Formats: sequence, structure tokens, C-alpha cells
Amino acid sequence: MMDFLNSFKSLVKVEQIRTDNNVFRLHYKLTVIMLIVFSILLTSKQYFGDPIECHVAEKKHVIEMYCWIYGTYINRDTLKGKTGHIPGLGNERRKVAPWMKDDDERIIWQKYYQWVCIVFCFQALLFYLPRYLWKTWEGGRIRLLVSDLNTPLVTAAWNPTTKSQMIQYLINGKYFHKLYAIRYVMCEILNLVNVVSQIFLMDWFLGGQFSFYGFSLMMEGDVNPMNQVFPKLTKCQYYYYGPSGSVQNIDALCVLPLNILNEKLFIVLWFWLFFLSAVTVLSLIYRMFIIFLPKLRIYLLMAQARFIGSKQATFIIDKFTYGDFFVLYHVGKNVNPIIFRELVLGIYETLKSKQPYVAYPSMEINTI
Repeated sequence: MMDFLNSFKSLVKVEQIRTDNNVFRLHYKLTVIMLIVFSILLTSKQYFGDPIECHVAEKKHVIEMYCWIYGTYINRDTLKGKTGHIPGLGNERRKVAPWMKDDDERIIWQKYYQWVCIVFCFQALLFYLPRYLWKTWEGGRIRLLVSDLNTPLVTAAWNPTTKSQMIQYLINGKYFHKLYAIRYVMCEILNLVNVVSQIFLMDWFLGGQFSFYGFSLMMEGDVNPMNQVFPKLTKCQYYYYGPSGSVQNIDALCVLPLNILNEKLFIVLWFWLFFLSAVTVLSLIYRMFIIFLPKLRIYLLMAQARFIGSKQATFIIDKFTYGDFFVLYHVGKNVNPIIFRELVLGIYETLKSKQPYVAYPSMEINTI
């Protein structure tokens, strides 16, 4: 239990060294925390009681266990909740044989509720996977580069030797920087693939009722989507052989208290997944602009390295690949602004000194 709490604590703590952006953190921090909290709420019996309660005269514990494992059902014809009808059940008694197929249009089976907690944990794992890959590939490179340089005041750690070493690393690591940037973009793409896949996963999990769950709730209709997707009262039929060998049928009315919570959690999850998909797409579009528009990198470098001129920034971007700029930009996000300005100017001076000297032919004027 303590190991779990320590892992959860690592998610909520603020990192001093950042190797990703805010959208990336929405995936592996806020979303993972939200899903874990959802899972904890659904397993807290002190707030919502037992997950299922069935009204029967005999074999109560057995029937509740049977209905929890094999699922319950509601009647589609009574979802409009007319006067005198319980939404999903109605007044009429419908016999549902155990061999009735799931594709019967009159019946909506409820077979998901025992798996909701596990699915939330699985979703949290999938959302953390790109972060795990990036953390493994990144290998603490930025942390090693900016160690003791992210303090508000310039410390003794910033000296000519450190400056020279960082400049040489940033100038001479073109292949590694390119691979470093490619891996990060791959993780961003994986974030988008994951969040879109999660929408389809939830849609499959709820029997095709998740994709338009939020839209159906916002639009006024005859059927309340919360009663259809997350009914609170359901039916369950239990068959067993009696003393004489004949089949006995117990018709149970079951209450699902957790669906009061599920309907709220899933509407929050619906809005969040669609919002996260939109901002992730915008983040990837922004990333493509940075990759294919070097001029944009010039403005970003000038904004981050304060008070450097466009001449220096343009010269550095012309010499740097996108991978070099990517590493330099992340260094700038984690070091003191004064240090970063000196580092950028040092890179400019070093690159300028390596420019080959071109001897232009002198123009001689012949006099007669």
C-alpha cells in the first residue's frame, strides 16, 4: 500500500526539471490522477454501499452474486419514463429466458459495471505509457546538462569550463539530438493515438453508447441517456433446478448504487477525452510548424534567450538542425535566463569563429 501511495505521490509532485510540454503533462499527470481517483471512488463501499442490491425473498446472497457476475438488463420500450413506469423497467413483467440473445432489440444488457474499476486502471496505465517511453529514451540527459543551473541566482556551477563543455556538446551532438527530437515527437503522436483509441475503447465497453454520450445529454430528448447507459434499477432472472427436478425461476429487481456515480464520472471522462484530443491535435500542428518553419524557431529562440538580436538567432538557427534547437530550447526552459543568454551568445561566437575565411579578389583600378 505504501509503494502505491509513493507512486501516486510522484505523479502529483512538481518536477524541477521538465523535459516535455504542458499538453504532454495533461496526459500522464492530470489524466492518470483523475482515473486513479475515479477507481478509488468506485471501490469505496463506505460512500455507496454494496455494488448491487437485489430484492428477493430467498437465496439473496447467491442471486446478488449471480446477477453481479452475469449482468442484468433493462427494457428499451420503457426508457422514455412515462407516467407509472420506472425508467428501464416499466410495469409489465417480461419473461427473459436465459438463452435470449444479446441482440434482442427489446433488451439492453448491463454487463459492464463489474469491470469499470479495472478499466479505469487500465486506461491510467495506457495514458502513462508514452511518458514511460519518453522517460526511458530521454535517460536524464537534460537533468545532467542543467544540474545546479536552474536556481534563481547564478551559482559557482556556471563557470567558463561548464560553459565551454555545454557549447561543445550542443554543437557537436547533431545525430544524437536528431534522434532525441524524433523520439519525443513519436511520444506526442502516441499520446494522440492513445486518447483517440480510448474514446473507441469506452464506446466498445459501453456497447456503442459512449461516443455520443455527452451530445445526447446536452440535447433534449425523450430518453435520458443516463437512464439508458447507467440505469439504477435493473432486472435479473435466476434459474435453478427445484426438488422435483423442474426449472425454478426467481425474478429479481436489482439496485445498482454505483451507477449514480458512474453516470457522473463518465460524463466528466467524455468531456475530458474530447478536450484532450483537441489540444493534442493543436499541439502536434504547432510541432509541425516548428519543424518545417525555421523562421518560427528564430522567434522562439529570441523570446527565450532575452535581449539577443535577430542576427545572432538567425545565424544559430541556420547552423542548427531541428534536433539541436529542440535540445537547446529544453535547456533554456530549465536554466537561469541569464545563464541561457550567455550560453546562446557563446554558441553564436563559437559557430562564427568556425566559419571558413573567404578571400574575395581585390578590385584593382588600372590607370593610364
